[in-house]
Amino acid sequence: MARTTPTYTPIRNYAIGFFLSAFLLFSDINYESFSGLRGTAKAATLYVKLSSNRFLHNIGDIFSSFQESNNLIQENTNLKEEINRIKTQNSFKNIETLQRSKMLDSFKDLVDKFDNNIDIHKIASIDLKNYLCCSSHKIFLQNPQKIQIKENLPVLAGGSFIGQTSKQYLNLIEVILFSDSNHVLPVKSDVFYCNARGMGKPLLISCSPKINIKDLGSKIGDSIYTSGLGGIFIKDTKIGFISDISMDSAGELEVIITLLGNPLKENFYGIIGNLVDEA
Repeated sequence: MARTTPTYTPIRNYAIGFFLSAFLLFSDINYESFSGLRGTAKAATLYVKLSSNRFLHNIGDIFSSFQESNNLIQENTNLKEEINRIKTQNSFKNIETLQRSKMLDSFKDLVDKFDNNIDIHKIASIDLKNYLCCSSHKIFLQNPQKIQIKENLPVLAGGSFIGQTSKQYLNLIEVILFSDSNHVLPVKSDVFYCNARGMGKPLLISCSPKINIKDLGSKIGDSIYTSGLGGIFIKDTKIGFISDISMDSAGELEVIITLLGNPLKENFYGIIGNLVDEA
């Protein structure tokens, strides 16, 4: 008859486990056999808990420091931008003040000839399309205080007269330039007087002196001045020079004059008040 190998049943395993657990519990309760191990476990648990709290706290501190650093960087950037903006504004103001001063200096010999001081106005815009191609030559000056400006007041720029006031639109002043085909300016040279009309071309006016070309006595490059006739522009102010002399299609003498004041190069213009008659 074959022999069989004895096996442990699950009930036997459970019984052994139960008695072993009861023995360990009895031993620990009566003799505190595992108190050291239990203390070590508690200490380890407490250490892990404290370490976790400290780690989380440190993470929070790092995040707060990072956020504060970002805030300081942003504040510093904003401060630099504000400083640069103020510097830029001051630079523009200094440039404008210098330009105004230079303009007044260029006309200091004329200021005494007028009852009122020269009012300085910054350019707002120029009708560039018409100025370069067509007959209408006008500019617009800023007038933020909306000062009432009379029509037909002389306007200075670039060391000479360049036109006269025409209309006013709220905070803008319209100025008609000498080169406008509808503008007529009484001028003179050393030997003749004439009424020069705008040619509708940049910086050009022309006139037809009522004299024979042989008797003209003028040549290209000679200076042209305001005559003072008409009562708007004070006389003997240089406004340009003769750039061409010819006969027009009607057989009349035509003198082409190139103007000194270039509106494309100027930022500030002077408007003069009442004229002192020195005739």
